[in-house]
Amino acid sequence: MMASYWETARTGFLAFVGIGLLVLVPLVLLHYFRFRRVEPRRAFVLYGLLAYGLVALALIFLPFPADPARVCQGEQMLSTVPFQWWTDMNNNLAANGRSGVLAMVRSQAFLQQLFNVALFVPLGAVLRKAYGKGPLAVVAIGLGISLAVEVVQYTGNFGYYACPYRIADVDDLMSNTFGSLLGWMVAPAAVVVPRVPASEDSTAPEGTVTVPRRLLGLITELMLVLLITKFVLPDPRWAFVVLVALRVVLPAAANGTTLGGWLLHYRIGDQDGSRANPAQLALRELLGVTGLVAYAVVVSPLLDIGRFDLVVVAWYVVGAFVVPVFRRDQRGWHEHAARTRDVFTGRATGYPDRHDDLYAHG
Repeated sequence: MMASYWETARTGFLAFVGIGLLVLVPLVLLHYFRFRRVEPRRAFVLYGLLAYGLVALALIFLPFPADPARVCQGEQMLSTVPFQWWTDMNNNLAANGRSGVLAMVRSQAFLQQLFNVALFVPLGAVLRKAYGKGPLAVVAIGLGISLAVEVVQYTGNFGYYACPYRIADVDDLMSNTFGSLLGWMVAPAAVVVPRVPASEDSTAPEGTVTVPRRLLGLITELMLVLLITKFVLPDPRWAFVVLVALRVVLPAAANGTTLGGWLLHYRIGDQDGSRANPAQLALRELLGVTGLVAYAVVVSPLLDIGRFDLVVVAWYVVGAFVVPVFRRDQRGWHEHAARTRDVFTGRATGYPDRHDDLYAHG
C-alpha cells in the first residue's frame, strides 16, 4: 500500500516540477504587475501549494484505469453511511480472527482513513499560518475541496469514464474535513510555513526602478558595446574601456545618467537620491557589469580556469539580478556596497515624477 502511495506521490511531484517551470515566468510577471517585485514569502507559499495540490490530486485520482471499458462492473460506487469504515474494519478483523489495537491500526480501513486525514493537514496548516484563516473558514474550505473531489470521483471525472472508478465516500469527506481542522490546530508548529505579508508590505515603494527596467537599460548599453567592438575596435579588451566610458565617465559628467538610463528615464544616485560621486560610480561598476567584463576579457584569459569563470558569472547574475528581484528596494549587492540606487528622472508610466523622500523613508 505504502509503495503504491510513494510511486503516485512521485508522479505528482514530477508533474509539479514540469508545471512549476511553465508557470515561473507568468508568476514573476504577475508579481511585478501587482507588487513591482517578487515577494519571496508569497512565492514560496504559492509554489508550496502548487506542489502540495498536484501531489494530493495524484494520490486521489491516480492510477487511472488501464482499460476504461472495464470500469463499469456493477459495483456500488457511492457510500453515504457515516463511519462505514469502522463497521468494515471490525467485520474484516472478525473474519480474520484478529483483535486489539495493534490489529486495528494495521487494518486497511483504518490506514485509509488515517491517510485521508493526513492528506488535508497541510491545507489547514497553510491556511492558518500563511493566510491567517480561522477554524470555521478552514473547515469550510476543506469541506468544499473534499466535496468537489467526491463529486468528480462519483461522476467518473465529469463523464470521462462511463462509471466512477473510485468510491465517493462520505467517510472520506469527514476525514478530509477533520484533517484540515487538525492542520489548523497544529499550524503554529509548522515552522517551514511563512506568514504571507499584506499587499502594502509586499509592494516595492513608489519610485523604485525595477530590475526589468534596469536590465533593459543595461542590455541597450551592452548592444552598443558589442557593435563598437565588432566594427570599430575589434580587440575585445576595448569592451572594458567602452563600458568604463558609458557607465562611469558619462554618469559622472551627466548627474548619474547612463545611456540606458537616459532612454528609460532613470539615473544612478546616492542611496538618499542625491547625486552619486565618481568614487561610488566606480565602485558600483567594479563590482558590477564592468568588473565582470574586465574579468572576462582581461583576467580570465590569463588565468585559464574555466570552471571558476562559471562561478564568477553566476555570482554576478545572482547578486545583480536574482536577489534584487525579491528585495523591496530592488538593489543588487554591488549597489549596496557602493551605497547607490537608481532614481527616476521624470515621469515614468505608473509612477509620479519624483519619490525620493518617500523612497528614502519607505
